[in-house]
Amino acid sequence: MKMNKVLVYIFIIMLTAFPASAGDVTLNRWVLNITLNENGIVDELVQIEIGNAGSTPIDGFSFVVPASGVTVIYDFDHTYSSKGDVVVETLKVQNGIKLTVNFNPALNSGETWDGRVGFRAENLANKSGNDYTIDLPLNGPQVIASGKTTDMKFSPDVDLRSQVFLPKGIEVISATPKPFRILFQNSLMVPTWTSMNIHFTDTIEVKASFSDILKKIADVDEKSKNLSKRIKEANTKGIDVGDAQMHLKNAQDYNTNNANSALASFFTKDDKSALEFVGLAENELNLAENSFSSAGKTQIMPTETVMVTPQKSPAPGTAYLLFIIISSFMVLRTKKPKP
Repeated sequence: MKMNKVLVYIFIIMLTAFPASAGDVTLNRWVLNITLNENGIVDELVQIEIGNAGSTPIDGFSFVVPASGVTVIYDFDHTYSSKGDVVVETLKVQNGIKLTVNFNPALNSGETWDGRVGFRAENLANKSGNDYTIDLPLNGPQVIASGKTTDMKFSPDVDLRSQVFLPKGIEVISATPKPFRILFQNSLMVPTWTSMNIHFTDTIEVKASFSDILKKIADVDEKSKNLSKRIKEANTKGIDVGDAQMHLKNAQDYNTNNANSALASFFTKDDKSALEFVGLAENELNLAENSFSSAGKTQIMPTETVMVTPQKSPAPGTAYLLFIIISSFMVLRTKKPKP
């Protein structure tokens, strides 16, 4: 009997010491969206999905950001919990700032937590003049249960992705691991990684610098998108903007939307062709702007007004007088004496 009690006590102590093993809690999604601002400050959004396959409720999780300061952004677009409220605590540690995400209520057995954490980080990236560098270790989060912290297990098909949005006109000089693709989105360069080319324990390293050619391409792209919105609005009002649409399409094709474009030439380091295409795009964009400005304006030429005075019909007296004169003339001819 005493032996059974001893075993029970040992079991309770083990549960207290090891409330949730790595095999009980699984990380299903860890997606990092990083926006590097022109001043070097970083806006980061982490999308997370965690599943609790164990028997112990989960109180939250934590991860470390290699920055000197972090400000959590509490709005729907940045910090969100699919289950109850979420509170994020920050604590300065040796290698950065530790973020602790507390669940309220706890994540019970068989449940899944889906949410995101958004924050602004200082000194996560380094800026020197027009040059930027950022190092981002891919360290997985730790699970918190009954006040204890343990490593979290990764799902075999964990959705691990990352994107780094560089400032306008900033090009990628180098990036490791090699990105899946370097995109041009919202007039910005965006190196992108997927689960195929990054793994936990990797460190994403990006070096970038200003490019005058890329800045020109981005400027045309922004202006094109702005004009496109105005053209769509004019179309809804029934205004004929066909010429503006034609020139806008030409500008977009010369700039980014074609295999022979400024952006394509920029990617292949053909600066001469890139500048030529940018020049053509700028010219077409100016024509589009001018055409749009004059659309819907109809020029009315002044016309001469002619006053028409209706003619009066001959009075009855005048017609009668003419009849008498003609009759008299005929009578006189009839009565003329013979020679």
